[in-house]
Amino acid sequence: MNFVRGSLLLILVLMLSACQRTEPQPVSLEGNIFGTFFIVTIGTEHDPELDEVSEGVMRILNEVDRQMSTYRSDSVLNQVNTAPLGEAVEVPAELFYVLQIAEDVSVLSGGAFDATIGGLVNLWGFGPEGRITSAPAQAELEQRLAEVGFRYVELGERTVTRHSDVFIDLSGIAKGYAVDAVSEYLHDIGLTNHLVNIGGDLRASGMRSPERQWRVGIEAPNDSRQVVQQILPVQDVAVLGSGDYRNYFEEDGIRYSHTINPTTGRPIAHRLAAVHVAAETAVYADAWATALLVLGESEGLALANEHGVAALFIYRNNGDFESVMSETFERDHADQMYVPTVR
Repeated sequence: MNFVRGSLLLILVLMLSACQRTEPQPVSLEGNIFGTFFIVTIGTEHDPELDEVSEGVMRILNEVDRQMSTYRSDSVLNQVNTAPLGEAVEVPAELFYVLQIAEDVSVLSGGAFDATIGGLVNLWGFGPEGRITSAPAQAELEQRLAEVGFRYVELGERTVTRHSDVFIDLSGIAKGYAVDAVSEYLHDIGLTNHLVNIGGDLRASGMRSPERQWRVGIEAPNDSRQVVQQILPVQDVAVLGSGDYRNYFEEDGIRYSHTINPTTGRPIAHRLAAVHVAAETAVYADAWATALLVLGESEGLALANEHGVAALFIYRNNGDFESVMSETFERDHADQMYVPTVR
């Protein structure tokens, strides 16, 4: 499965100065999944058996891939996508839960988040059908757009029924679920102080050390290199971002982002470059970040305030980047953020 349609918006910051290198350091395990990296970092109060932890983490991640990938013909999700219309398909509890969250955010966002957008994602070259270098023809776009609509998918008692030929793509939410699943596994085995990072999607639990919180860097939306713009200390929260500035193609001077508007069928084309959402769970933060990015800074900010979503919007303004916070983000996080210093 390839969930890395977006960019690495959040960079883990474990140490900011040379003097900190003498302190006890957390232990980490790293690997690759979903077409991106993962890093699981355990706080200094624990002494984990890393081989056992690694085995458990990989078991969880591989199961998410088996259930929710659009890149695997044998995935449960693709069984749903290829089932006859009107036929109810029984699915595992994990996939059903993610589909429920997707439907919930779709309703609340007025369709700005829509998991049935897979046909359009493929058409624009950001899905399993492969990359493209030219924008699709209008007739193709209209055909795929007619197949989009989250209300064409009916959720029953652990069953999924498609009532139109929609292609469900969970790239905008499944990575967040995977972050939550790994975090919950670590809690279950007693490693309550940890930070899970899958492709820049993060969930922090407990503390890095008894004296120090986990810290993440919010990246400036720069096309060519990663630059930490602000540091945010975090504890018992998920922070996820969505942006338009790394996964795209250009044609005749026009940049086509991987983020598709389910209403127009076209890549977003507004000033908003990135959205970062902080929430109790990564799965909700993931879906909301996508929805708010689709809407743009004005509509997105209004919707975030309406539903109490903690969101930071970074938008382009005459060659510079400016930011605006939702009311909840400002209340809960503004006082903690600071600009990093280089020593």
